[in-house]
Amino acid sequence: MISVEDLTVAYGDVTPLDGLTVELGPHPTAVMGPSGSGKSTLLRVVAGLQRPSAGLVEIDGTPPRQASWRSGGDPRVALIHQDYRLVPFLTVEENLRLAAEVRGEDLDDDEVGERLAAVRLDHLDRARLPGTLSGGEQQRLAIARALGPGVSVLLADEPTGALDAENTAVVTDLLVDLGAGRGVQVVIATHDASVAERAAAVYRVDQGRLVRG
Repeated sequence: MISVEDLTVAYGDVTPLDGLTVELGPHPTAVMGPSGSGKSTLLRVVAGLQRPSAGLVEIDGTPPRQASWRSGGDPRVALIHQDYRLVPFLTVEENLRLAAEVRGEDLDDDEVGERLAAVRLDHLDRARLPGTLSGGEQQRLAIARALGPGVSVLLADEPTGALDAENTAVVTDLLVDLGAGRGVQVVIATHDASVAERAAAVYRVDQGRLVRG
């Protein structure tokens, strides 16, 4: 459960989040709004990558660990982006292994296969480079890279923004399935109504606050 109370984030005269209070989860949740509305800011605060100006955020009763020069934010939280952020000169397998090593994991071959199977990519040649994959395959690889032991929250920031309709449906189905059946709380920030309608709960950013529906 993600609990947010009186959350405010301000940049000078701009206040994208203003006294926001909400509880998200545990089922897949969509947060809708146009670019610049504060969706991404909310995800970054939940992930511990940005400090709020005021207010409180808790994940299962404890605040997220804040990012520092030694930490990339809360280890319970994974954040994926529209632009995949894969390492282009590393293979599919190397991208997975690198992300695992950063978290202190040492994946064996079977575990690599399990991560790929979890995102329906077990058919791929692991030696391929990201640039040879479709956009949908790259995003699914990014999701596989984000998942790992201890990750209980998956935040997806416009995950289908660069995809065609077919791959949008595939990635959306995967995120919803992860949130419904794997014990991972999934929050999707999107402007795409076809993505949001698949979520169990939908919120809209309105004047710095979240409105249900």
